[in-house]
Amino acid sequence: GISSLFSSLKVVRLLRLGRVARKLDHYLEYGAAVLVLLVCVFGLVAHWLACIWYSIGDYEVIDEVTNTIQIDSWLYQLALSIGTPYRYNTSAGIWEGGPSKDSLYVSSLYFTMTSLTTIGFGNIAPTTDVEKMFSVAMMMVGCKFLFSFSIENDFSV
Repeated sequence: GISSLFSSLKVVRLLRLGRVARKLDHYLEYGAAVLVLLVCVFGLVAHWLACIWYSIGDYEVIDEVTNTIQIDSWLYQLALSIGTPYRYNTSAGIWEGGPSKDSLYVSSLYFTMTSLTTIGFGNIAPTTDVEKMFSVAMMMVGCKFLFSFSIENDFSV
């Protein structure tokens, strides 16, 4: 609702990164500084993508229209594999259970890191069409990082 709209406006603060990037331009002469900067940028991009990956799963796991669980969502599959399945509380009329928020973030970050650096691996896999499209986009971003890094440092891919 309104609160999520206001919290999404916090993204505007990311515009400050431009000022930080201009200040970091001075340190780009040093190889170690470039490497540290690339790792930090890669970690930041992986964090953002992990948040989006979680949001996709959170949106798709429970069908709001029929109030049923979608068994093909990655969140449902993760919940089964780690032993914390979703269950319906009939007295409250809501879905409960599932992995903890910490576990979901770590799993999301793990998936995005493996998708950005390789082809993905493990018990977390895209199963719905939206998840598959986002995974393809993540792999393309990972290729761009690899290609940019190899061109800047004269490495052959």
